Amino acid sequence: MSMTWAKALFEPASVAVFGASAQQRKVGNVILANLTAPDARFKGQVIAVHPTAKAIDGVAAVRSITELDRTADLAVIATPPDTVVGILSDCAKSGIRAAIVVSGGFAEAGDGGRNLQQSVVKAAQANGIRLLGPNCFGVVNTSFCLNASIGIGMPCKGGISLFTQSGAYGMVAFARSEATRCGFAKIVSVGNKADIGEVDILEYLAGDDDTHVIAMLLESFSDGRRLFELARSVTRIKPVVVLKTGWGQAGQRAASSHTAALADNWRVAEAALRQSGVRVVFDGETLIDVAEALDRGGSVKGRRVAVVTNSGGVGVELTDLLERKGSHVPTLSQPTRNAIRPCLPALASDVNPIDVTTDWARFSEAYGTSTRLLSSSGEVDAILVVLVQRAAEKLDVVDRLIEEIRTARERGEHVPVFVCWLASASAEPSIRRLHEAGIPCFRGTGQVARVIAHCRSPHCEQERPWTVPSGRAEGGDSVKWLSMAVALDTAQDAGFPLARFSSSNNVAQAVESACRVGYPVVLKADRPGLVHKTEAQAVRVGIANEEALRATWADFDRRLGSGSAVIQEQVPAGVELAVGGYRDASFGPVILFGIGGVWIEVVRDFSLRLAPLNRDDADAMINDLRLRAVLDGVRGSGAIDRKALAELLVSVSTWFFESLWVEEFDFNPVIAGEQGLSVVDVRIRPRPN
Repeated sequence: MSMTWAKALFEPASVAVFGASAQQRKVGNVILANLTAPDARFKGQVIAVHPTAKAIDGVAAVRSITELDRTADLAVIATPPDTVVGILSDCAKSGIRAAIVVSGGFAEAGDGGRNLQQSVVKAAQANGIRLLGPNCFGVVNTSFCLNASIGIGMPCKGGISLFTQSGAYGMVAFARSEATRCGFAKIVSVGNKADIGEVDILEYLAGDDDTHVIAMLLESFSDGRRLFELARSVTRIKPVVVLKTGWGQAGQRAASSHTAALADNWRVAEAALRQSGVRVVFDGETLIDVAEALDRGGSVKGRRVAVVTNSGGVGVELTDLLERKGSHVPTLSQPTRNAIRPCLPALASDVNPIDVTTDWARFSEAYGTSTRLLSSSGEVDAILVVLVQRAAEKLDVVDRLIEEIRTARERGEHVPVFVCWLASASAEPSIRRLHEAGIPCFRGTGQVARVIAHCRSPHCEQERPWTVPSGRAEGGDSVKWLSMAVALDTAQDAGFPLARFSSSNNVAQAVESACRVGYPVVLKADRPGLVHKTEAQAVRVGIANEEALRATWADFDRRLGSGSAVIQEQVPAGVELAVGGYRDASFGPVILFGIGGVWIEVVRDFSLRLAPLNRDDADAMINDLRLRAVLDGVRGSGAIDRKALAELLVSVSTWFFESLWVEEFDFNPVIAGEQGLSVVDVRIRPRPN
């Protein structure tokens, strides 16, 4: 895909500001000032577009962009919404190919604004203009000294690129940069996301050498499946952190299957993002915290964390918090403890957490040497240094710590060091030094434990090609769900391990079928519209002989009306599981796996991934279950056949991915035993014509 628009948006040689104004409170004035401020150092040409003025704050102005002999690269539009269509027409005549519409009053303002926004998009598309916004914060590119936004000043230069739908988080980036020297490469706000969206920007940032970490705040997904596929490749080369907001407003989709009832929009999106290797966070502060830590070398390769503290109580608290977040605070080996011991006071603990006690005179040596020895020990994946008041106040402690971290990096030791800062305002000079040295530093125990957890490298197998296979839709007749017999036949034809079965239209056929299958058998009524058979008492297990079979058939006919039924072998008891799938409107085919049977919607213990799965995905889904210990055998029962289960998940996901005619399905229960498993019940809903 051509990225010509991206160069015009992020590296313009000239910028035309529509709505430029000399009035200081006007948005057009803020943008013009940002581009022309003496300390801004933007080297490109800035053009003010104003209906009457010849110059604004020393910047030459024109009445129309068409008056210029040469075109501008980028238009920044801060005019009333009803003027934007005409401005885009003028931009097209002068050859402009990228525009930022800062103005509000579009889709966010109701039906009238929504219609106006559609007109703006049509005007842009008709003239080959890529559009950012409307109703957006703007764009910042620190390496190009470009601030085409409403944020005043220029953030510190760094490796974080922030994509946000919320302009407020553009402001947050400016504030964080001032407070902690956090560095940004790009800041881009898409506002209403009428044209340029998250997939476009992610694709650009993936190839941007200045961007080392991508942070994204999303309120909606333009194309969830494309985002998933792109993120899966981008996370191989640089970390991506995502905050998705607005889950409370998205109601559950109406559903008649267990899979669709459980797999609401949030769970699908979170599963897809995690599967693609994205780090998913749940608040804006953590989004920036994690991005800052990763940009400052905080990528954690494993779960082992060493804690060095001058407060035993805080060390215990952090151990609990870290373990709760999935990290591990291991006991150090005796050789490592022997090496650390000489730098510690007599009463200090060298086990982990390392407690340097309150011997203030030895803080510098204790913190510095402990950090150096831990970094080279090979026993930990991250080091958390806790500075409580007096340790934080002492500049020699902070300077020694900075020196040890810098030296370790120069030696090629890439064990990240995080600082937990627990001190009053009197220690602010020290924390400024840590920020300026590029060391991840956070002010709360919960905050730092959360950041370390998110900085752990997500496990993600990314070698499988993710292209949609060609094929035509089939099936998809007018019925909502296939009959049980047809669904079972379909699953059997696909090669899945089904319990032996036979369909029957009358009791005589049922008796013959039972003889072929072998007693004891299960009888299941197969009636149109019968979705949850257990609630309707339409399943009878343990039928031992012909007499019992005939009696059950008669009972079904009396209560449910006459019709067909399925005879099925009685499968030995095992762990009841569920495998299902449905097609999400944004992310496409989704696979659900969890504890099944009649308790599926009560226990709600399940995992989600996007189809198709590979073996690593399947294993991860199995390990996601809270009750996974049940799979390994309890109270004398043996462990289930995990290999067969993983193979079923992979094969089912591939079938669903390729069976374009299937809208959703449930295999519930799947009875898993020590040697193999059996799919006992199958429900399939075709996609409507």
